[in-house]
Amino acid sequence: MNASRTIAVAQISLSVVFLVGYFAMLALFITGKVATPIEWKDTLAALLSVLTAGVLTILGFWFNRSRTTLEQQT
Repeated sequence: MNASRTIAVAQISLSVVFLVGYFAMLALFITGKVATPIEWKDTLAALLSVLTAGVLTILGFWFNRSRTTLEQQT
């Protein structure tokens, strides 16, 4: 396995792990399966904001980068 393929697998794996974890956590909060004290409301809102920014960063990475096409590789 060459270096670029290894890096691509790592990027995809980390992206999938982060996104699955984010949406699982979000679903648990929305459905009420995670009971948190009312005093933590501001802290949890800040945490959710930071994680949402991470999702946007990941999506920006995958959709805004230039990819090599088959014509450019030959």
